[in-house]
Amino acid sequence: MAMKRISLAVASAALAAAPALAQDGGLAASCAGLPAEARETCVTVAQAAESTQPQLGILLAGGNPTLGTASTSGVRLGILPRVTAGVRLNVVGARVPDIIVDEDDGSSELGETIKVPAPALGGYVAVGLTQGFTLGPTVGGFGAIDLLGSATWLPFRAFDVEGFEEAPEIAFGVGARVGLLRESFVTPGVSVSVMYRRLGEASFGEVCPGGETPVPGGGDGACPNPGDLGEFDFDLTNWSYRGVVSKRLLGLGLAAGLGYDQFESDVRYAFRYQPPAPIGPLGPTLVRRSPEVTVESSRWSAFANASFTVLVGTITLEGGWMQGGEAIEGFPSGSDFDPEQGNFFGSLGVRLSL
Repeated sequence: MAMKRISLAVASAALAAAPALAQDGGLAASCAGLPAEARETCVTVAQAAESTQPQLGILLAGGNPTLGTASTSGVRLGILPRVTAGVRLNVVGARVPDIIVDEDDGSSELGETIKVPAPALGGYVAVGLTQGFTLGPTVGGFGAIDLLGSATWLPFRAFDVEGFEEAPEIAFGVGARVGLLRESFVTPGVSVSVMYRRLGEASFGEVCPGGETPVPGGGDGACPNPGDLGEFDFDLTNWSYRGVVSKRLLGLGLAAGLGYDQFESDVRYAFRYQPPAPIGPLGPTLVRRSPEVTVESSRWSAFANASFTVLVGTITLEGGWMQGGEAIEGFPSGSDFDPEQGNFFGSLGVRLSL
């Protein structure tokens, strides 16, 4: 018991000597002043949180807000507006630094890359409010306005996506599209759009199943149970801006566009590391938790659609790429994970135009 109290006192003193986790200055600021081994783990977990944010955002948004077209489509029935509705399956080749411990053998490789094919199933609708102005024969649709809406299901628990412990299942989005040119026999469709999406809190990893034991004198607690090297929780808001050009001929259609997305999240994370002196005979690890930090990021993307239409139904295949981001301060340059590497994403969808 005397040795256990001495070890506990040494660990507590080491924690107390380290500066408190910063309240601002970004995710990297929370890792300043920690022992070298703890700092490497802290920065890796922080990088995982920052890199996951835009990847989850593009999973919700995809590329073209209305797959296969840039124009208001459908036939106007009396006083009813043109309506387009569809369903889409989005997939992103997500990549994050490895902070997850293998449940079978308890192994982990800090900083290696986890590759996760993340899915999302969504529905969307576009309602034409105005047809816009006709600038000349077969040249119309300038200033046409559509209302856009979407609902996206994230089936992480149903598909047992590695690392995600909890995630809200539904995200909603609203927005508008402005036509610059309506697609006709001789002209392509051209439009720009903006959408806002909101996702509740998601969590990745579980650093200490069963909870921590408080440590007197500093720190958040000791963890006697096996767990992941780190965890993080975050919500997500996303503003998506899109410019799209499309053209269809004899049922076959092509569309291409550019996207710009802005993401914002309130992020909290935690990590575990071995203290300078073991706490008790089994030497459980210590857990440190960051304060809540607001993280903002933005990404450019490009995408292309190929579609086939029969009567009022269209099936579309989309492929796209989103740029990567910069590494946060202190992230190990020799890590296998490269934050600057972009992500491929794709969609398969069916659309009905009434």
